[in-house]
Amino acid sequence: LAIVGKDNEPLYLRDFPLPNSTRNNLNAPLTGNDHDSNDNVSNAQPNDDMKQKYDDPFGFFTESMPKNTGESHSSSLRNQFICHAALDRFYELTGPNSGNRWRTPGATGSEAMWVGLLCPVEELRVYGYLTNTNIKFMAVIEDNDEAGTQLQLREAELKTLFASLHELYVEYTLNPFTKIKAKIVSRRFDESVRKSINAFNGVYTLNW
Repeated sequence: LAIVGKDNEPLYLRDFPLPNSTRNNLNAPLTGNDHDSNDNVSNAQPNDDMKQKYDDPFGFFTESMPKNTGESHSSSLRNQFICHAALDRFYELTGPNSGNRWRTPGATGSEAMWVGLLCPVEELRVYGYLTNTNIKFMAVIEDNDEAGTQLQLREAELKTLFASLHELYVEYTLNPFTKIKAKIVSRRFDESVRKSINAFNGVYTLNW
């Protein structure tokens, strides 16, 4: 999942994998390894394997290395590259020369912000959503529907997911202590995002 600001500054980039070992534990609460902006960061140094795993060439989460092990506020290197590349397609579809052709005629509300499929990358599909303030939401999902028979259902569920994430983002920015254009590091935001994604995972397996 990626949330990118109007000037293409990264606000939130996080993987929400669903391995087989955790399928039956979707609603488990975040552990103490997850930290909010006011939490103390462990002094333990990551080993070489962790440094490689959490390599961050685009500077998305330089300050958000996980404590020891556990859930991360970061994203895999591969998904960072995918999201970075998808921004070019995002601009092609929604930029000043697009003439708003990406918008569904007559659409209102969250429907009018739905961009749809940005690009396929091997077994993954990248979908986009653009707010009226030019905040970009991107979801990288694993496509298990090779025949395309569930396309309409998938897109309907994605629209619901994006609308929910948009609402959470607005709620987050309404906090008077929120730093606009700063990376989102919030336990409450993470919990709420996870719940929304778990609801989507009830229909599709995601690889965020």
